[in-house]
Amino acid sequence: MAFEDNQQLTRIFEEIADFLELQGENIFKVKAYQKAARGLEGLERSVTELYRSGALVSMPGFGKALVEKVGQFVDTGHVELHLQLKSSFPPEILHLMDVPGLGAKKAALLYKELGIGSVDGLEKALREGLVTDIKGFGKKTVDKLLEGIGLLRQGEQRWLLGRVSLLADELLGRLRALPVVQRAEAAGSLRRGKETVGDLDLLVISSAPEQVMEFFAGLGEVIGSGPTKTSIRWEGTFQIDLRCVPAESFGAAMQYFTGSMDHNVALRGRAKRMSCELNEYGLFDALGQCLASETEEEIYAKLGLPWIAPELRESGAELEWENQPERLELSQLQGNLHTHSLWSDGTDTLEQLAEEAQKRGYKYLAVTDHSRSMVVANGLSIERLLAQGEEIARLNRGFGDFRLLWGSEVDILGDGSLDFPEDILARLDFVVAAVHSQFSMSPEAMTERICRGISHPYVDVLAHPTGRKINRRVGYQADWERVYAVAREHGVALEINCSPRRLDLNDKAARRARDCGCLISLGTDAHSLPEFDYLPLGVLQARRAGIEAASLLNSLSWEQLRKRRPHLADV
Repeated sequence: MAFEDNQQLTRIFEEIADFLELQGENIFKVKAYQKAARGLEGLERSVTELYRSGALVSMPGFGKALVEKVGQFVDTGHVELHLQLKSSFPPEILHLMDVPGLGAKKAALLYKELGIGSVDGLEKALREGLVTDIKGFGKKTVDKLLEGIGLLRQGEQRWLLGRVSLLADELLGRLRALPVVQRAEAAGSLRRGKETVGDLDLLVISSAPEQVMEFFAGLGEVIGSGPTKTSIRWEGTFQIDLRCVPAESFGAAMQYFTGSMDHNVALRGRAKRMSCELNEYGLFDALGQCLASETEEEIYAKLGLPWIAPELRESGAELEWENQPERLELSQLQGNLHTHSLWSDGTDTLEQLAEEAQKRGYKYLAVTDHSRSMVVANGLSIERLLAQGEEIARLNRGFGDFRLLWGSEVDILGDGSLDFPEDILARLDFVVAAVHSQFSMSPEAMTERICRGISHPYVDVLAHPTGRKINRRVGYQADWERVYAVAREHGVALEINCSPRRLDLNDKAARRARDCGCLISLGTDAHSLPEFDYLPLGVLQARRAGIEAASLLNSLSWEQLRKRRPHLADV
C-alpha cells in the first residue's frame, strides 16, 4: 500500500539531499537523506503512525536528527530545512541537476558564476559560448553537456518501463473497478516490454463506453475525446490513449495496438499473400467474412503461425523463426542474485531481506554489498565483510530450504584488479564484479580492464556490464565480442540488471551474449525491499532477448550453483 504522507516526505527528503549536494555539503549527510527516502518508499505503515507510536526511532537509518524532521512534517506538513533550502535557489535548479554529466558541483558553479538555474538557461549558455571562461567547461565538457540535455529531453518524452508499469497498474485498477467495464488491458510498447515507453495504450470492453470515456477524461488533461476513444496528457507530458472495443474483436485490437509497426506490417503482408485482410477489427477473407477476431491466438493460428509473445514482436523477422523460444516465466527463477543490505547502502537488515525473499518463494538470495573502494556507498572493509559472513552463517542455520548467499559486489579497479584479495573472494558464496569508476577510459583500455577482472578466479557474474543508465548515461565502450568470449571461457555470467534505470544488458546485447555461449544472470540490484519488484522487468528483458531458463543462472538450485564453485563443496 502506498501512503500519501510517505510519498510526500520521500520527495522532501530527496530534494533536501539534492539541495545539500548543491551547497557542497558532506556527501555522507547527503547519502543519509537519500537512504531515508528509500526507506520511506518501502514502509508498509504510515510514517505519521510510526512517528506518533514512537516506533520510528528503532528503524535503521533514522537517527535523532531525521526523526526530528519527520516530527516537523507530521505536525506542520513541512520540513523547516527543506523550506530554507528551497528559498535559496531558483525553482528549476533541481531539474537542472538531472542533466547527465552535470553534477551538483558544476551546477552550483554555473549558478554562482552565471546565474544559470534551468535546463533552458544552460542550453542557451552552452550554445552561445558563455561558459567557456569557467574552469572545467572546455569544449569536451560543453559537448557532453549538450549530449546530456538531449538525453534528458528524450527521457521527458519516453518514460522508463518501470514507471509506466506502475502507472498502468494504477489506471487499469481504476478502470476494472467500474461496474460497466468487463475487461481492461494495456497494449503498445508497454506490453512488449520496451525499456522506455513513448505513450500508453489501454483497451477496455464496456457496456457503456461513453460513461467510461467521461470517467477517463477526468483523470488528466484531455487532448482528444470521442464516444469510444479518449486521449489525456498525464503530468503535463505523457500521453495515454483509451479505446473501447467490442468483445468480439478484442483479440484483433490487442494484436493491432500492441504492435510493433514492423511486426504488424509483416503480419498484414502474410495475410495479404493468403488473400486475406488483417486490421484492428479482425482477420477477413476475400469476401469480407471474419475468420478470427476474438483472441490473438486464433488470429495467429489462422495465419499458420504459433502465438508470438508480445515482447518478441519487433522486427517482423520473428514470423519466420523455425522455433519460438520457450517463454521464460518468473516462477522458473529460484533466486535473486544481486541485492544490497543495511551493511552498505541498502535500507534493510539481513533478516528483512531473507524474510522478503522467502515471501516471494525464492530458494536463495545473494547479498552482494559493495566492496571497500565504494566509500560513498559505505563499502565493506575486509573486517566488516568477514563479520557479515558470520552473521549470514548464523541466520542460515535457522532456515529450512532457504539460503542467504554471502556475496559481494566487488569493484573492478582501473587496472583490472579486484577490490578484495583472492583468499577473501574464495570464501564467499557468490561474487558479482562491476565497474563503478573511470567510465571515460578508451574502448581498448576498458576491454582490457573488464577482461582481466572477469578472468580472476571466483567471479560469478559481471554486473550491469555496459554501465549505462537509460536516458542518463550511454555507458562505456568496449569490445563486447571479446568480453563475451572471456566470460564464456571463465564461466562468468553476464547480468541483466533489472533496475528500470539500467536494464543492462539490453535485449540485443543479452541475445548476443547468449549466442556466444554465455549464461545470463538476473539481479534486481535492490537497495530496498520494494525494489525486489524489479525482477519481472528483468524477466521481460530476458524474454525480449529470447533467453530461456536453460541459459539463466537464476534457474539453478543452490546445490547447482555451489558446484560452479568447487572449493565450496565441503562447506
